[in-house]
Amino acid sequence: MASIDHPVVIDGVLKEIGDRLFYETVRPIKQMPRRTMTGVFRLPKHQPAKRDVHYIQRKLVFTVRRAVEVMVKISGGPKGMAHIKAHLEYISRNGQLTLESEDGAIWTGKDELKDLQDQWRYGGYPIVEDTSKQAYSVILSMPPGTDRAAVTLAAREFAHQEFRLNYSYVFATHDDEKHPHVHLCVKAMGKDGVRLNPRKADLQRWREIFADRLRANGIEANATRRPVRGVTKRSRKQAVVHLEKRGFKSHYREALTQAATAFIRNGSPITNPLRPQILRTRQFVVASWNAIGHALQGQGEGQLSKEVKAFVEALPPVESVGERLEQQLRAQINNKQKDKGVDR
Repeated sequence: MASIDHPVVIDGVLKEIGDRLFYETVRPIKQMPRRTMTGVFRLPKHQPAKRDVHYIQRKLVFTVRRAVEVMVKISGGPKGMAHIKAHLEYISRNGQLTLESEDGAIWTGKDELKDLQDQWRYGGYPIVEDTSKQAYSVILSMPPGTDRAAVTLAAREFAHQEFRLNYSYVFATHDDEKHPHVHLCVKAMGKDGVRLNPRKADLQRWREIFADRLRANGIEANATRRPVRGVTKRSRKQAVVHLEKRGFKSHYREALTQAATAFIRNGSPITNPLRPQILRTRQFVVASWNAIGHALQGQGEGQLSKEVKAFVEALPPVESVGERLEQQLRAQINNKQKDKGVDR
């Protein structure tokens, strides 16, 4: 049985459970050689994750103490030089803001912005006009009040670590909004002829690298998946947000409207087909946190074990957007009925 006299056993428990909790299993890609633009076949590169028990312990401490979660997302994928040009003009505010590239070069003003566009269009593997993504637009962001200089430094170090050796990129810091954020534009075709193809696991790794670089620059930051923190609401896609700002209705918003109308007319519940899956995930998360708390208690980490217990007890209820909407509508209907009763 695990106890303070068997630290190796307990470390193994923390490592195993922490790995399952913080890192979901990603279906492996069949390891087939990929053909580059030069016709050379090569196997995909792999960077094995370095997650020892100390890394897992640090991560659970940041999580239970609710360190700020970083935000790294792909906001778009320009599909031709015209789109790339428009994006570079946007992130540089048409040359007014400084762009920095992977070699540390600084690009400022409209003339230099045009030189950069030409370099991307004709340098290395030229930008082709087709339907495939020719670049990736990435946003790295932190909440209002975060030191802006530290965010820029962390973003620079993240891009340097992840892309510098094989991909061309430029980034710009935007200071005109409350939340400090950096726009990073990465050319999709690598210098070795292999295209960048980020997947779900890559995005999580990017978040972790960015959080690590922020901590190195004095900012407490964390990068965990939503279910680990008890968050069930998915973040909305950037394209949907922009569509709705322009007055268009997304399929998501339309579905919610129809469900709300059906509930008001005939009381049809606003169901979520993913609820069973969400509940299973929550059960797994709670069981994992409880097991970690027991392991910490056995290791003599009584205070941290108590923090884990308090964290689990404070997890928000499992509730979907549709269920919250139904509760709000039900409350409004009940209030109206009460008002009618008073009027009579």
